[in-house]
Amino acid sequence: MDKDINDYKYGDLPDDIKLKSFIQHSTPADIDISGIKKRVFLKMHQQERKSRQRRIMMHIGSVAATLLLLIGIKYIVGENTTDGLHRTEVMELMADAYDEEVEVPVGEKMTLILADGTRIIANSRTVVRYPKRFDGEFREVYVKGEAYFDVAHDAEHPFLVNSDNFKVKVLGTKFNVNNYDVSDSQVVLVQGSVELKTSNNDRVRMKPNELVNLQEGGFAEKRLVNTDEYTCWMQGMINLVGESVKSVSQRISHYYGVTILFDDKISANKLYGKLVLGNQVKDVLKVIETMTQTRMKIHGDTIYLVKE
Repeated sequence: MDKDINDYKYGDLPDDIKLKSFIQHSTPADIDISGIKKRVFLKMHQQERKSRQRRIMMHIGSVAATLLLLIGIKYIVGENTTDGLHRTEVMELMADAYDEEVEVPVGEKMTLILADGTRIIANSRTVVRYPKRFDGEFREVYVKGEAYFDVAHDAEHPFLVNSDNFKVKVLGTKFNVNNYDVSDSQVVLVQGSVELKTSNNDRVRMKPNELVNLQEGGFAEKRLVNTDEYTCWMQGMINLVGESVKSVSQRISHYYGVTILFDDKISANKLYGKLVLGNQVKDVLKVIETMTQTRMKIHGDTIYLVKE
């Protein structure tokens, strides 16, 4: 393009005269390269400063969010530790803290030996969560269902059994926990000493051969019992020593994961003898039929015991 302009032959016409004058006299103004460099450097410096400020603010925000999260967690745990509130929610949130989780198949039992030597025998449909090894001040596990604990003694590291509505604190002892139904749970102490703390912040100390009944997250009663009646499930049976049909039906429901409904006329009937927990719930209920003179009707997972 520059060659075309330079080789152009101007004439005497007014337009050629104007074009020649423009080309020959319209030189650009002197360019201040140093000034341009300064302005470009200043612009780049300002952009870098703004970018660095944004990174600093994002880092501060991240640290602040982390601190708030830690404070929030500390607050929640503190609430549970001090007054028992929201313990269920905290345990659900902290479920991932346990390394291992087992759920016992229907109709079976499972024995677990923990890293500290504690032995747990879990009943049918029971969920147990526990760490591969115990670190820190406490040895903690979670149980939902029914389990018998033979806790290894360690006075410096108390053993905590966490449940949905209470926890048991021990040093070394033997006891049975039944919390299939969170609204109606039981702890039976076979040996040693334990302390219960409920979600309602009730604290109960137990002695051997005592049963504590917990209802709706609070302490309901404490009484002396024959512990064999509450631990015989480990031998695959239920000892019946005057237990009501209603109570036995609940235990069978928890064991097999079915719903058992019965005639109100027989709910309070007392049962005596031994009930063997076989593979099929129907086999167990046939014995109940004979004892109560009822007839069994099955509809899906619901079984009705109707008075003949």
